[in-house]
Amino acid sequence: MDDTLVHLTVIRHGETTLNAAGRYTGQLDPPLTARGREQALALAPLVAGAFDRRVHSGARRAADTLRIACAAAGLGHDVPLIADPRWRERSFGALEGEPVGGWTQPPDLDAAPPGGESYRVLGLRVLGALQALQLESGERGGAPLRVLLCAHSGVVRMLTAIAADAPDAAAVLGPGAANGEARELHYAAPRMPRFLATSPASSAAAS
Repeated sequence: MDDTLVHLTVIRHGETTLNAAGRYTGQLDPPLTARGREQALALAPLVAGAFDRRVHSGARRAADTLRIACAAAGLGHDVPLIADPRWRERSFGALEGEPVGGWTQPPDLDAAPPGGESYRVLGLRVLGALQALQLESGERGGAPLRVLLCAHSGVVRMLTAIAADAPDAAAVLGPGAANGEARELHYAAPRMPRFLATSPASSAAAS
């Protein structure tokens, strides 16, 4: 029996000016490039699907990607697009706007760029937003909640690892989603995924 509570279609936003320049973005708010707008237009058939809600992180690049795709799909301005900042990208702190490569992520969920967020902090934020959807779906008692989300590379990494109940940080630290890439992910009852369940203290003791 399928125990799915949430069918999530997650999209990474289209290319931005900072993506094109090879710079860290984090929680900065750059605009889409012409290529990024083309990537958004190509998403029109996907966003036209039967979703219970369409959500973005509140960042301009995510909001604009979703708006452009919905307009191209002929959905009109009356289709509600919900902004939820829990889906924002991980903060890169002092590195935001700087060339990519100035800092190397260690294989540790608790390591963070100077002044930024660790993957654990991002993961718990994303997990909280996801679990709110799972609980809502369970309370409805009917068909799974179908959600379209336009977010960011780090968020897509986290959601993919949570869906797979990944055992360790490797799933989070691997290759991320490309601009305009979409993934279909399914979630059952809320629970703490294995890779986030290990506390920082117990991780240090095991090393």
